[in-house]
Amino acid sequence: MNILFLCHRIPFPPDKGEKIRAFHVLSHLAKRHTVHLAAFVDDPADMQHAQTLKNIAGGECLFVPLGRTRARLRMALALLAGSPLTTSFFAGAEMDRWIDAVLRRQSIDRAFLYSSAMAPFLLRRRNFDPARVILDMVDVDSDKWSQYARSAAWPKSWLYAREARALFALERRAAAAFGATLFVSPFEVRTFAEMAPETRVRLHSVANGIDLDRYRPDTAFASPFADGEIPIVMVGTMDYRPNVEGALWFADEVLPRVRAVLRNARFYVVGAKPAAELLAPRSGMAVTGRVDDVRPYVAHAAAVVAPLLLARGVQNKVLEGLAMQRPVVATLPASRGLDVAPDADLWVEDDPARFADAVIAAATGPDRDRIAANGRRRVERDYCWQTNLAPLDGLLECEPWTGICTAANMTAAGLVEEGAE
Repeated sequence: MNILFLCHRIPFPPDKGEKIRAFHVLSHLAKRHTVHLAAFVDDPADMQHAQTLKNIAGGECLFVPLGRTRARLRMALALLAGSPLTTSFFAGAEMDRWIDAVLRRQSIDRAFLYSSAMAPFLLRRRNFDPARVILDMVDVDSDKWSQYARSAAWPKSWLYAREARALFALERRAAAAFGATLFVSPFEVRTFAEMAPETRVRLHSVANGIDLDRYRPDTAFASPFADGEIPIVMVGTMDYRPNVEGALWFADEVLPRVRAVLRNARFYVVGAKPAAELLAPRSGMAVTGRVDDVRPYVAHAAAVVAPLLLARGVQNKVLEGLAMQRPVVATLPASRGLDVAPDADLWVEDDPARFADAVIAAATGPDRDRIAANGRRRVERDYCWQTNLAPLDGLLECEPWTGICTAANMTAAGLVEEGAE
């Protein structure tokens, strides 16, 4: 089968959430099919990985540098036109021309779009049946903008609310037109189905996974921490707003409570591009910036935290902590996309005082090893990439491809529970 795969960011290296999922989906599809891949590249350093992706995909490939000056101009025009700013950022004539050429040169059987930002490239195209398109929305991005709007001051609140409305209109139109729309968890499916009930029959949940060999609890790493510290670790791309807000909330509201009990506790914020707000000196807090490998920090953490106040989808930082058999403390928004049991596989709290108590228990309490072992067993059972991506094979084989699988095909693909009844 020939598959056209469009991605809003180059899916390599798989070092952040959106790129991790895209890379594993691409690799899964390329094992059985020829994939023709096109992606935008926002970091020029990632161009060095183009040949790696060409070798994986096996088909024609295009990697388009994302010029931020032109992207911002397109966003300004979109603002005047009432279009989503998100999709205007990821747009361009070069991508359009390449898609046209590939559709002429290749006999494309199916198309896979990664993120709603790529939907316009096939939603408006007359030479490809939208029923043969699978859109991986991952999470309900428009709802994230709605949450931003509720917590922001004017004029940002107006801008975020406008983006939520414009992007949801696109998401709704795409989910109604394309053959199938995927989300990372049943929670995201339910959220979107409530917002756009007419699309329910086309919605499916395909969970993330974790590389269980890479994130092994028995791998020996040298500790990056000073002797005598009680390191509490948060990992992520640290210019991403939910990560920044979560880290600040933990540093200001939770960490002082933890350090009142555990004087040697130190909060490590580990990840690239730390925002300026995080770099202001705070007692008991260290910001590493980009590191070559986050695993030593996770492996030697007394506790791993995911203190996100706003989150959609599945947080890979939680999966990584569980996979490395570390005690994990997360907020409800950071954990509800996962099939995990609070107080059995990890600690889940939203109140600052209760979150601090959970961190103290995770770092030094008598149940920390038992709960950490439960977390590892949970990801071994439920978060294997090969198993979780298997439903894609059933979706691709649905015939006739009206975009709605027959009951038999859905059952075979493992999609009945997450799709419409």
